[in-house]
Amino acid sequence: MKKLERNLFRLTWPIFIELLFFMLMGSVDTLMLSRFSDNAVAAVGNANTVLNLFGVLLNIVATGIAVVVSQYLGAGKEEDAKRIVKSGVFTNLAVGIFIFAVLQLFGKMMFSAIKTDASILSWSLDYLKVIAWALLFVAASTAMSAAFRSFGKPKIVMITVIIANILNVFLNYIFIFGNLGAPRMGVYGAALGTLISRIFIFVVSAFMLFRLLQINVFRFEFNFDGVKKILKIGIPSALENFTYNTSQVFILSFVNIMGTESVTARSYVFLLLTYVFIFSLSFASANSILVGYYIGEKRPENAYKQTLKTFRITLVFILMMTLVMNVTADPILRLLTQNETIISMAKNALKIGILLETGRTMNLIFIQALRGTGDTLFPLKMGIISMLGVAVVFSYLFGIVLGLGLIGIFIAYTMDESLRGITMVFRWKSRKWESKSLIQETV
Repeated sequence: MKKLERNLFRLTWPIFIELLFFMLMGSVDTLMLSRFSDNAVAAVGNANTVLNLFGVLLNIVATGIAVVVSQYLGAGKEEDAKRIVKSGVFTNLAVGIFIFAVLQLFGKMMFSAIKTDASILSWSLDYLKVIAWALLFVAASTAMSAAFRSFGKPKIVMITVIIANILNVFLNYIFIFGNLGAPRMGVYGAALGTLISRIFIFVVSAFMLFRLLQINVFRFEFNFDGVKKILKIGIPSALENFTYNTSQVFILSFVNIMGTESVTARSYVFLLLTYVFIFSLSFASANSILVGYYIGEKRPENAYKQTLKTFRITLVFILMMTLVMNVTADPILRLLTQNETIISMAKNALKIGILLETGRTMNLIFIQALRGTGDTLFPLKMGIISMLGVAVVFSYLFGIVLGLGLIGIFIAYTMDESLRGITMVFRWKSRKWESKSLIQETV
């Protein structure tokens, strides 16, 4: 690969911007609908609750593509890597079709299961059914984005997502509020704007994939061995994310017992720490690509040293960010709420956030590096043990039994992330991952 593609920072910052704007795109509908109607916001909130149940499925193939393609590129097997991309796109599209069918057929049933109020049910259904169409394009685009990253071209995705965000805001302005001669469509208009924006990302991604990498995703190609390798990486990763989401449901139920002020404070702290998390994830994703290159080249020593170096660099940035966030916490929180109790709880939780994000950074960097080598089962097993056995158990013990409240919850979070992080470091240093390469056989 070119020298440019081996530069950690040049891979990291476009991924960070991409993740940041992708997250913003998900919240734009809610923010703009808040000026339309409170019921509209509630309707979209219920729809997103259902959509989030399936979101992890779309990342199964994308995660696998990033790792497998990186290893094949490192091995100098560029044509094999391109075939894997095409197979991956079609596989993820199949997943998208499955999700689309489930949402269209059982969407109303799901809303009933989560006790959606009758006053917003029709709006929730309108939003869900339109976004279900968007998921078809998201499925293919997500797979293509992973390919661009692995080929060392993350800026393509970054620029596309930024433009799509601007387009989404403009379309929401037209369709939600009925501007520029369009009818006032509210929730349906927000969904329509998102659908068009997702189609835009798909079209641009497909065009650029063909223009820059000569990969035509409209020409069907399916390689069973390649897809099997993709799923070997993607499925354990998805199960780990599912375990995390499950643990959060349990922990949120504990926070609910503490009262609405604790729930609100937790939400604000998570909102602030999300930007730190995205930063860590960006470095971890970039490092994983580099690790894949080195594994493909059969240079495990380079992968080993690169990951240790990435962790040191990322940790410095994360410590600086969390310290600054703590210093500026009071004015930031007062922009969100005037409730002194909530502000006090959030500020105390943010202090623990320094240790929490240190552990999470360690966990993210090394767990993504292990995935980059093909070592996926160990992180999954450790995740199940720690997230359910430490995060959930100690959240209840500290938060409820010992009466530490939200502070106890964040201590438990820190214990979980730190335990997994330390365990992943030992796994990395054991070098057992050196035998996990995915390209020992020809695709």
